[in-house]
Amino acid sequence: MKRERKPPSLEQSQGDWEPSRLPDLDGLPPFLPHRLIPGGHLQTILSLRAPPVGPLCPTLHWVTLDDGDQLALHDDTPADWRAGDPSVMLVHGLCGCRSSPYMIRLTDHFVRRGTRVFRLEMRGCGVGKDRSHGLTHAGRGDDCLAALSRIAELTGAGPIATIGVSLGGNQLLLAAGRIGSGEQAAPDWIDRWDRLVAVSPPVDLLRCSENMQRPLLRGYNRYFIKHLLSRLPEPIRQSPDKMRRFTRPWPKTLWELDDRITAPLSGFASAADYYTRSSSAGWVPSIRVPTLILAAQDDPLVPVDSFTSVAAAVQDHQAVRLFIAPGGGHVGFFARGSERFYMDQVISHWCQRRSPAT
Repeated sequence: MKRERKPPSLEQSQGDWEPSRLPDLDGLPPFLPHRLIPGGHLQTILSLRAPPVGPLCPTLHWVTLDDGDQLALHDDTPADWRAGDPSVMLVHGLCGCRSSPYMIRLTDHFVRRGTRVFRLEMRGCGVGKDRSHGLTHAGRGDDCLAALSRIAELTGAGPIATIGVSLGGNQLLLAAGRIGSGEQAAPDWIDRWDRLVAVSPPVDLLRCSENMQRPLLRGYNRYFIKHLLSRLPEPIRQSPDKMRRFTRPWPKTLWELDDRITAPLSGFASAADYYTRSSSAGWVPSIRVPTLILAAQDDPLVPVDSFTSVAAAVQDHQAVRLFIAPGGGHVGFFARGSERFYMDQVISHWCQRRSPAT
């Protein structure tokens, strides 16, 4: 069994360091939901629709982890990109992959602006579906760090930003917090990690799982469970006995799935143990990378009250900002006006680079 990692207290997490001056969020326009997309549920559902963008022609790299599993890293490099220019790593959500609408949209956005983009696919996802024996889960921050190490090698120099959506956001926050607290040794490329954005991250997994048990969210549970069971490692999918053990009776909520499948297959004692050890909320105060957490008051999947402890911890934090929009649902943020992808606008604003003179 893995050793339990307890988040440090806020007092323990403040060290002697000088964070970069953070971008000013006051310059952003307020979020006004699109007139035809009101409410958190509709914003969430329509986030699955892909917008038309230009063709992407990535180079595929493989990241081999310590346990032998492999992650797919899709590299879209602008024609005029040079070593020292900025790069960004995108990490998808629970049922996402490199082709998720927000992954495609953000890749197109950054490539058009000269930034090299790496889209990371989690264990068992996308083209790497059958290259992993382990499951992806909220606590896989080390997987993100392994991918960042590979990106540091491939790029050679220059700043690296990271953008994690939903589950991917929790993984990045967890990784940054553990390094900032000293729980995990800082890699030699740490000074190049200059921005982090987490969009709709489930920072309190227990609260989010309790929320998912509401009758109103049965449809979401069915959607997640169907996709997650299809991503079980091949040895399990090919074993009728194991599939019966995991799916009889069929799990009805994410809690049941995590307690019966995610936890035991990932070294946790139970769903509750998994949630305690993999939530990023307690680690956020230790983060030293300039970080923005973007959430919505009407997110049906990640309730806004799950950010209560984070809001208190980062009120005067030197490196972390929490931005809770009045609407946007879960990874939606469809706004009225010409800039209808408000999430992209906020991310771009946070990741903008400044000259040394500013």
